[in-house]
Amino acid sequence: MKYFELVSKNNDVLVYLSQADKNFKALGYTEQGILHAQHTADLVEKILNKLSFPQEDIDIAKTAGFLHDIGCAVSYPEHARSGAIISKIILEKLDAPKKDITKILSIIGSHEDIDMLPISEVAAAVMLADKTDVRRQRVIKTDFKLFDKHDRVHYAVINNVLDIIPKDKIILQLTIDDNICSVLEYFELFFSRIEFCRKAVGKLGLNFELYINEVKYL
Repeated sequence: MKYFELVSKNNDVLVYLSQADKNFKALGYTEQGILHAQHTADLVEKILNKLSFPQEDIDIAKTAGFLHDIGCAVSYPEHARSGAIISKIILEKLDAPKKDITKILSIIGSHEDIDMLPISEVAAAVMLADKTDVRRQRVIKTDFKLFDKHDRVHYAVINNVLDIIPKDKIILQLTIDDNICSVLEYFELFFSRIEFCRKAVGKLGLNFELYINEVKYL
């Protein structure tokens, strides 16, 4: 069964993700709905295809990637756990086997566990795809004077490329407009994301490198 096709078109899923985005918009945060879900799923597919994972594993990971922030429809705190519960209900309605539901739920439920290694390689791909999604298009506000530090850092990232080199390394290459945000500000705000990326890439058995404006920082 191809779960991603079912889940990405499921009306309940789309309603939850739309509400998640509305919640984040009300809080003044960056986009956290269907666009982020699709971007995460697409990047998961790119990573795992490059690393020659089976299509069944890729579909499980893409599904988890699409659903990973669905719990934000409830609230951001503990959204990984609430997201796993919501996803369980949806996947059971789709008659997915318990063994596959469990795989998807464990990825969703653990994607914010910064103090632990990812539970699997496919979970690592979801974590990496999620935490590297820093880009101008996620900024919801239109008035620069109202931008907070999250908005400025996201808006400053005018290009974001993840290169996967099998059996060697994964490279995150960012182009930042330093008139909007300095490299130091990026590190101050997103240091935890970098730690997530390092752990995820390590779980995949590769090295992680970070370039900002063509300068290597990791």
